[in-house]
Amino acid sequence: MKATQTTQNYISTSQAAKMLGLSVGTVQRMVQNGAFKAFVTDGGHRRILSSSLQDYCKQHGLSPDLPARLENQPQVCILHDVEHMSPAIQRLGEWACVTVMTHPLDLMDIGQDLAVLFVDARIAWLHASPVHLQNARLQDAHIVLYNSECLPSNSPFHAVRHLQLFPDDISTDLVDGYLLSLRHLRPQAALCH
Repeated sequence: MKATQTTQNYISTSQAAKMLGLSVGTVQRMVQNGAFKAFVTDGGHRRILSSSLQDYCKQHGLSPDLPARLENQPQVCILHDVEHMSPAIQRLGEWACVTVMTHPLDLMDIGQDLAVLFVDARIAWLHASPVHLQNARLQDAHIVLYNSECLPSNSPFHAVRHLQLFPDDISTDLVDGYLLSLRHLRPQAALCH
């Protein structure tokens, strides 16, 4: 069931579970049984196509605009080294406006303009090719390179505008701080967790 992400909006099983009032396990089984169109990330996380969830809601007499709650929130992506998955990354992956990615192809098909992209400097392939930084949706994103002490001197990240270096690993507090600052910049944006 593995596939690559397209320009559609995807949500996690925990987000869908909250919207539907179901357990995460139930939603995961619904994905396996084909109730939702979804894909599985390299990290093993299921992502449900938001329009598929909307169709399900319509078919079952639920509010069809439930996934639209995500549209007014600032979009935050975290590109994390798959070899260093942590409980903090798992928690962040459950937040409504946060997308956790572990594969370079995920960057090529980001579905909407990003407010913030958090990048783990420990990801070796990031420093080999700058092609992933050319995505038009990344051009105005603020990029936070965490674990920055692992940044090689020849990395293309040295030339990226809107880059902030953060020496430590990512945390829920770090992401929450950025979301709070985004909320001040965009007062209509709701907090996502």
